[in-house]
Amino acid sequence: MNSKVHGDPSEPVRVAVVQSEPCWFDVEAGVKKTCNLIAEAAEGGAKLIAFPELWIPGYPNFIWAYTPKVISEYYIKYYRNAVDIESPHMDRIRAAARKAKLMVVISIAERDRGTLYMAQIFIGPDGGILSHRRKFKPTHFERVLFGDSSGDCTNNVVQTDLGRVGGLQCFEHLQPLLKYNTYSKGEQIHVAAWPNLFPPVGKMPFFNTVDSCTWASHVYAVEGSTFVLLASHVQTEKGLRAHGFLDGDDSSERSHTAVIGGGFSEIIAPDGRTLVKSPSASYDGLIYANLDFDEIYMAKNTVDPVGHYSRPDIFQLHVNDKVNTCVVSPSQPEQVAHASRYSELKDDPAQGIVDGVAGLE
Repeated sequence: MNSKVHGDPSEPVRVAVVQSEPCWFDVEAGVKKTCNLIAEAAEGGAKLIAFPELWIPGYPNFIWAYTPKVISEYYIKYYRNAVDIESPHMDRIRAAARKAKLMVVISIAERDRGTLYMAQIFIGPDGGILSHRRKFKPTHFERVLFGDSSGDCTNNVVQTDLGRVGGLQCFEHLQPLLKYNTYSKGEQIHVAAWPNLFPPVGKMPFFNTVDSCTWASHVYAVEGSTFVLLASHVQTEKGLRAHGFLDGDDSSERSHTAVIGGGFSEIIAPDGRTLVKSPSASYDGLIYANLDFDEIYMAKNTVDPVGHYSRPDIFQLHVNDKVNTCVVSPSQPEQVAHASRYSELKDDPAQGIVDGVAGLE
C-alpha cells in the first residue's frame, strides 16, 4: 500500500480468528478464557480478534436434541450464565480489550431482563462499545430460547482505524436483504460468527452442514468484496457431557450436534479465496492473517453490488433501522440497544478492573 484511500489503513491489518471450545454454561470461566484469548491475539500482533456465535456461555446444542420439557431443564442454567451488557462480566472483557489495545468482536447470549438475545458486540481498543446488535431472527429451534432483534440488527458496521468492520451471525448469512444492507455500509472486514457445525448426520438437512455454511461465508466475501473472518466453536467430550449427550446409548437417536469437532474457522479474501484455515475440525486456538486492502479495491473494480454494479433505478432496499420499544411514554426516555447507551469504561478497584483485567489468574 502506498497512500491512504478514504482513510483506510496504509499497511496490512493483522487479525486473529477464534476456533475454540466455549466454557459451557460457565460465564466466569468463559470471561476468563475470553480475556486470555484477547491477550494471546495481541501477543501475536493482531489488531482485531473475532469470536464465534454465542461464545459465552456456548452455543446451546441441547435445543436440537431434546423435547421442550427437557430443554426447560437446561434453560435456567443457560440463562444464569448469559451476559448482561452492563455487567462486571462485560466490563472485564472491555478492560481486556483496552489492556491489549485490540478491537474485539464477540457474540454472546445477552440477558436483558427476562429475555435472551443473540448479541454481537463491537469493542474498540480503548474498551468502548462501538456497536451492540442482536441477531435479525433466531433460526428454527433457537426461537425456543431467544428473542428477535429490532432495528439494532441493521447497525452492524462501524468505522475504525482498521477500516469499516461489520458482522453477522450464522444463518444471517442466508438473508439476502440483510446482507445487502451490510454491503451498502462499505464494509471491509466482516466477522462471520458461527457455532460448531458438522458433516451430514442421519437425516439432517444439508444446508445445516459445515460445507453449506462455509460456502455461504465465501459467497458473502465475493458479494461484498470484503475480507471474511469466519469464527467457529469446537466441541470435545466436555461439550457432549455438558449437553447430556453421553447419557444415552442409542447413537442413532443422537442429535447432529452431538459430535466431536465442529470447528471450521478460516479467513477469506474479497475474491473468495481461503487465505488461511484451521488445521482440523478439532483444532483449538487462533488463526492469523494480514489483510491487504488493495485486494478489496481489486475485487470491487470487477463487481460492486452497491456501486457501479447496481441498478437503483430498478431495485432499491428500504430499511427501518429504528429500535422499537414495547412502551412509548413522553415522560420516559427510550432505553434502546445502542452503543451510546453504555458508559465509558472506568477503573473500578471494587470490580477488579485497574488498567486491564485483574482477578483472572
